[in-house]
Amino acid sequence: MPPHGPGFLGATHSHDPEFPDDNWNLYSMLEESTTALNVTKPEDAVGIFKPFAHRLNAQPELISDADAEIIVVARFTSPVHIRKLMVIGGQEEGHHPATLKCYVNHENVDFSSVEALNHAQLFNLPVNEEGFVEFTTVLQPFTNVQTIAFYFPNNHGDEETTVIKYIGMQGEHTHYRREAVNTTYELIGTGEDIKQPDGMHGAHAPSIN
Repeated sequence: MPPHGPGFLGATHSHDPEFPDDNWNLYSMLEESTTALNVTKPEDAVGIFKPFAHRLNAQPELISDADAEIIVVARFTSPVHIRKLMVIGGQEEGHHPATLKCYVNHENVDFSSVEALNHAQLFNLPVNEEGFVEFTTVLQPFTNVQTIAFYFPNNHGDEETTVIKYIGMQGEHTHYRREAVNTTYELIGTGEDIKQPDGMHGAHAPSIN
């Protein structure tokens, strides 16, 4: 049996050995190519997907650059099912994000395309300084997610900069890609797996007329 449950049913445990019981666990399934647009340090994007125990840590954080808008593009190593989300802003309350639009399995989401695309769900975000407010996603669009773009168009204070220090994702990871490849390998015989009568090695089965 595969180590994370059979087939596409998924698993909810953490892949972070330091936090094995963290059920806000999907940060451990992110690719390093996870990035952000219109922020001062795009390389910090993957770092705001932290263990739940670290959700109030001030660093790393994302700070918007030219204006208040931020897009965070998260990519997963295998498809996941996202069931809950949490967002925590940074610095003063006015810099905390006020709105979130999620775009699921759309490639190349950026500021020129985001308004033309259909978002999977919209959330009105409160100031969540203590990290207790969570949102439940709608089921179907957030199932089998390979890429998700988080679009934050504004903040609570009409400030020029928006600050985000945590995005939490609770759900299941599937490992579908890796299991599918392994299954394919197991189904391909090598010829040495089949016991053949003496004198028949390498022979083809007789044709049937």
